[in-house]
Amino acid sequence: MTKSSINKTLWLSGLLTGAVVGAYLYKNKEQYGPQKEKMNKLLGELQNVVVDLKGRLLHVGQEGLDATKSAINNAKEKVDKVK
Repeated sequence: MTKSSINKTLWLSGLLTGAVVGAYLYKNKEQYGPQKEKMNKLLGELQNVVVDLKGRLLHVGQEGLDATKSAINNAKEKVDKVK
C-alpha cells in the first residue's frame, strides 16, 4: 500500500470509529447523567492545571531568555575589553 492509501484508510477508520462511539453514547446518554457532572468537574480541574502550567512555562521561558541575553551581553563586554 502506498502512504496515501494508508493515510486515507486510517482517516476513514477514525471517522467510522468516531461515528460508532457517538451513536453508542447518544443511545445510552441516560446512563451517563451522573458521570457528566463528574466529568465536568474533572475537566474544570484540568483547565486550571493547564492555565497554571502555561503561566509557569511562560515564566521559565522569560527567565531563560533573560539569562541568555545577560550571557550574550557579558560575552560582548569581554570581547570589547580584549580589543
